Amino acid sequence: MFSARGLTADNPWAEFQHEGFKFRVRQDGDGLMVELTGEPTLDEALNARGLSHKRDALTSADGRHTIKDEAGTIIGRFTATEAWVEVINDTKRPLPDFDPSKVRIERHRMSVTQGETSVFYEERLLNRYGDKIVILERDATAPAGAKVIGGYHGYGDDEWIDVARRVVTRGSW
Repeated sequence: MFSARGLTADNPWAEFQHEGFKFRVRQDGDGLMVELTGEPTLDEALNARGLSHKRDALTSADGRHTIKDEAGTIIGRFTATEAWVEVINDTKRPLPDFDPSKVRIERHRMSVTQGETSVFYEERLLNRYGDKIVILERDATAPAGAKVIGGYHGYGDDEWIDVARRVVTRGSW
């Protein structure tokens, strides 16, 4: 939340940092105007590359901007920070390496047919997920690591390691 208290007509800007970038913000009618400091504005930087952006009904709820090229083709939807990093500077944040040996899986079975799994990476909880419990087919073998109760089992370790890999390599944990 932004509070304009303490700001004056002579000094209408409040400064802040986010994801390694310095910004300034000021009240602009019912909305806010945000600029990256020490750099051209987002509009200027995109225009210099033949690109434009607009927050529309599709993207305004999550703060994302639709960025288009000169032909009007959508090249992506980004937050202002993502636009600077991925479109203007054409750099991406390095994502962490993934080591499957650092994954820990805790299975929670509430009944024979209901279960959840907590997935940890480096002893940090990534999330607790619903497990898909299915009956073990005749003469079949349950996936490695899956807990079999009354002939029913959930996902095996490989499935949960893949879940952890997706979370960690996206850098969203």
